[in-house]
Amino acid sequence: MRNSRTYVLIVTGLALFAMFFGAGNLIFPVMIGIDAGTSVTPAILGFLSTGVLLPMLGIIAAATSQEGVTGIASRIGKYPGLVFTIVIFLSTGMLYAIPRVATVSFEMAVVPQIDAANPNGVPLFVYTVVFFAVTYMLALNPKGFLDRIGAWLTPALLILLLVLIFAAAFRLPMALGTPTTAYETTPYATGLLQGYFTMDAIASLVFGIVIISSLRHRGFKTKAEVFTGTAIAGMIAGIALASIYIGLTIIGTRMGPYEVSNGAEALARAATELFGTAGVTLFGLIAILACLTTAVGLTGASSQYFRTLFPQISRPVMVLIHVLVSLALANLGLETILDIVAPVNQLIYPVVICVIFVALFDIFVPDQLYWTYRLAAWIGGFIGIFEALRSTGLPQFDVLTLYLNQLPLSAVNMPWVVPTLAGFIIGLVIDTVRGDHIWTRRPEKVDEVAA
Repeated sequence: MRNSRTYVLIVTGLALFAMFFGAGNLIFPVMIGIDAGTSVTPAILGFLSTGVLLPMLGIIAAATSQEGVTGIASRIGKYPGLVFTIVIFLSTGMLYAIPRVATVSFEMAVVPQIDAANPNGVPLFVYTVVFFAVTYMLALNPKGFLDRIGAWLTPALLILLLVLIFAAAFRLPMALGTPTTAYETTPYATGLLQGYFTMDAIASLVFGIVIISSLRHRGFKTKAEVFTGTAIAGMIAGIALASIYIGLTIIGTRMGPYEVSNGAEALARAATELFGTAGVTLFGLIAILACLTTAVGLTGASSQYFRTLFPQISRPVMVLIHVLVSLALANLGLETILDIVAPVNQLIYPVVICVIFVALFDIFVPDQLYWTYRLAAWIGGFIGIFEALRSTGLPQFDVLTLYLNQLPLSAVNMPWVVPTLAGFIIGLVIDTVRGDHIWTRRPEKVDEVAA
């Protein structure tokens, strides 16, 4: 059974779910349930569009290249692609996402349990040392690492989440309030933005290389087999994510009377109301497992990528570097890092989404797309530069708001969409006119189209 393809795909899909499901994913849907009020249905549909559908499309897009994100990124140009992948793996890895999940899990799981004047001192250091020691051990062996997550950690996480969700659904009364201004006027778009800012679309390209590598080690040999297996694992993860997000939103719809200020506080309060002091422990275990599985997935993926750039560094040493850098940053405090990384995300997100959609479109095109990738991604990245500068909040960049607001969809932080769509169309026309006699077919496309 453990070697059957069905078992492999189920375990891989569950592991992928756990890698996506971090601290932010835990609390965003709860706040939608609280803030959206009577507009909760269109709001959660918007969240699922960018928080589930887009990452799943990213996993499928990553599978169109046997090298994952590195293969796809090369399609936007050698050097732009290299910069793109390095920035992705740094921002979703040891410079931001990995240390952040450690710190957030400490604040959600440990701080409520201790009575310390300065919990961010010695208690934080001790916790992060243990957290990253476990992360190191789980991420060290890439061959068995998805089994450890998918077969052990994910079921434990799902059981704890389902206990909390079902208890809240049946024991706490629904209390839908008046939507906040944003959810009252544009509930779908507001929910869509919440999913957009989870960073899961970026993470999908990062995790793609882990899934592809794992399936190869488990007997998926041909390009068509790897592509199909990755797509199925992505769908399993997507179904699990959507189900849990809806359940967490249901908890949020019960928390209106409790005057909570954020999703973490709402979940902690729900757990306490339902299970008393044991609920605090239950919530803490959920937070730790959610953050640990994400940290393990990101550490494994990032280490694997940087070993392709520095093959002379062994895997244990590369994983250790990631763990030590993440440990140091987690204990320095992440406010400054967040101030730096948030603009970086504004820069790379347009390129990520462009690459995903062009790669998916490319599946159905027999010939190689060249300018379609480049023009769409380059225009998205160009506008993303100004979005990133504006998001720094520095006064010298305030003037950019005037110009960016002239573009469609600027009100929902997506001024790049229409220009990149134009670039996509122009690039497609150029590729069509030039035809197969100029741009040769990629060898792997024969297998992809046949599949």
